[in-house]
Order: sequence, then structure tokens, then C-alpha cells
Amino acid sequence: MQERETKWTPMKALGRARKKVDSLGIPIFSPDLAERENLNFSELDKYSDKELEGFLTMYGGYEAFLETKVATIEATLGALEASFNEGYSTSLYQLSKHYEQEQKKKPIKDEIRGEIMTKNKQLAQVKKDIIEQEAELRIVRGLLETYRKAYATVSRVVTLRTKGAQD
Repeated sequence: MQERETKWTPMKALGRARKKVDSLGIPIFSPDLAERENLNFSELDKYSDKELEGFLTMYGGYEAFLETKVATIEATLGALEASFNEGYSTSLYQLSKHYEQEQKKKPIKDEIRGEIMTKNKQLAQVKKDIIEQEAELRIVRGLLETYRKAYATVSRVVTLRTKGAQD
């Protein structure tokens, strides 16, 4: 958790999350992959069995890769959340003790949270890292679901062909 030089914003967090997803090298799904994969879903019935096998292999591979990526992000997110929760609990305890010793009225929950996050820059950075990981996770899960649907669609066409050949 290194401190960043520029001011953090949610938009910058989303931008960094998008760059990480883009760096995976998996094309963002489009219903017509004509320029890359020559697949147009509205014309699936016109593709040969061999071409459909290739699409199943490609989509299945992307799906497997993205499953692993989701697991990795979830693990990182879990570690960051645990770190944040521990740091926050420690800071909350220390701040409560401080108010007791000073015999000051304890502020409301949101004020305490603000004070902790203002005073503890490292904890604030961990929270920002959590937000970035959550954004990346949502993007990757969406991409995973898209490839799952693409695989299922092509698979149904293959199943219907197989069934039709048996009839």
C-alpha cells in the first residue's frame, strides 16, 4: 500500500481498475466480433461445426481465465478489508481512550469515522485500495458473465444441431 503522488478520486480509481482489466489482453465482448473472431451471433446457424468448436474453445478459455482473475481479486479484496477493519478498530479504540482521558464528549459515529480517516493516512489509503478492488471486481465479473453467456449461446446451437442430426 504505497502512497500515491496525486490526489485520489473515485474516477481515478475506476480508471486504474479499467487499465488493469484492459491489461488482461482479453477483448471486451461485442455481439459482432467480425474484425477479430468473425463471429456474428445473428448468423450462428451459418457457421460450420469446426468454427463453432473454435468459438467454444475461445469462450471457454476466457471464462476459465476470468474465473481465476475473479478469485485473485476477491482474495486481495478480503485481505485489504481485513487490514482496514483491524486498523479501524485499533484507531477507534485509541480515539475512544483519548476522549475518555480528556473527559470530552464522544462525537457521533460519522464524526469519529471522519476523524480516524483524517488522522490515519495509511488507513485512508487502504480504503481507497478497497474501492479500486471492488470496481475492478465488478468489471471482471461483468466480463466473465458476458463470456459465459456467449459460451452458452454457441453451446446451445451445437446441442440443437446434434439433436437435429439424431432426429
